[in-house]
Amino acid sequence: MRKRTPPGSALEAALQKKQGYKHFDVPLTAKQCERLVSDPAAVSRHAFFPFLRLDVVRPRIKRLATGRLVKSSKIRDIRYAAHADASIYAYYNFLLSDLYEQALKGAGLNECVIAFRSLGKSNVEFAKEAFDWIAGHTPCVALGFDVKDFFGSLDHSMLKQAWSELLGEPKLPEDHYAVFRSVTKHASVELIAARKALGLSRTALEKRHRICEPAEFRGVIRSGGLVEMNKAGRGIPQGSPMSALLSNIYMLSFDKEMSEAAHQVGGYYRRYCDDILVAVKEQHVADFKRLVEDKLAALRLTMQAAKTLECAFTPLADKPLQYLGLVFDGERILLRSSGVARYFKKMRAGVRQHTKAKSQDGKTPLSVQRQKYLLRQYTEHAPEHQRSYPSYVKRVSVATGSPEILKQLRRHRKRFRRLMQE
Repeated sequence: MRKRTPPGSALEAALQKKQGYKHFDVPLTAKQCERLVSDPAAVSRHAFFPFLRLDVVRPRIKRLATGRLVKSSKIRDIRYAAHADASIYAYYNFLLSDLYEQALKGAGLNECVIAFRSLGKSNVEFAKEAFDWIAGHTPCVALGFDVKDFFGSLDHSMLKQAWSELLGEPKLPEDHYAVFRSVTKHASVELIAARKALGLSRTALEKRHRICEPAEFRGVIRSGGLVEMNKAGRGIPQGSPMSALLSNIYMLSFDKEMSEAAHQVGGYYRRYCDDILVAVKEQHVADFKRLVEDKLAALRLTMQAAKTLECAFTPLADKPLQYLGLVFDGERILLRSSGVARYFKKMRAGVRQHTKAKSQDGKTPLSVQRQKYLLRQYTEHAPEHQRSYPSYVKRVSVATGSPEILKQLRRHRKRFRRLMQE
């Protein structure tokens, strides 16, 4: 098969995936990368490595209606591809992105799908647009829907069909099919388990060019039963360079139907990944609840009924609407209280790590030595190039025109000083 001439931007996207992390292969040179991604035959023959998997555990605290706090944990497994595989994913992601953007434009959906696209706007701006629409169309009801295990539930046969339709082909070309198969029937290896099986400490792993040589991969990793295959017929890994786009492609038919239905009744529709927002008049609420559930079921997805929000605005809300990290009650825009609580928890843990440290320079505590660092990390004194939660809060307050947001952190300096003195 003759090589194609790779579009410059697509090749640049592939080359950008050359990173310093350790995997089962080594990073490609620019020439190796171009030779691989620009040759459909080479891609169709390519042997994809398993993804490396790292489980991230996030503690969660939920207050019940009784006032009692319940602690739980949310486990999110992050998977990242081998270097050559990531270059292929990035290249095909770029090719499909162009076709997907054309499909959105043709269907009039450019403003409806707001996740994983280069729209030049932040989540704060997307939320502000939604709140402004609601405020300008009261009385109305805002409905928020959430999809259960979104990435883990994408049906492979339906994804394959949506992918083919986007290409305008009756079936996937061999190179596209190879990429499709690698992200659906994907394999994964848990990183810590692999390191232990190879007898490697973290320090020893950092000194290697790759996690292991091909012979070790076959003799230790694969023969040791560490490779887990996805045989469920559904689900794609979070963390691959094209998983986000594939989820959008999968939902294209849903977006078309929901946008058209909302338009017909003068309503509002937006989707951010698995976070679906609809705002309509009260008489249409029951119809749209059924419509969302039915259309998701047609895609073999499940709506989490327990997480469905229904907020009536008249113009004040009977209950605040939570959307993209912000809360709107019909009058004020605020930060979610859970985000503020998480910030204070991080501040407490970060400062105490220094105040309780045994390491001192003479009689000077470590917290005093690193006071400048702590100030930048947990107060508004961070430089422009450094992110901090207080500086983020200031930007949100300006972007939303909501000075009330600043009041949510009004005691952060006092808490910081108290922690430093403990």
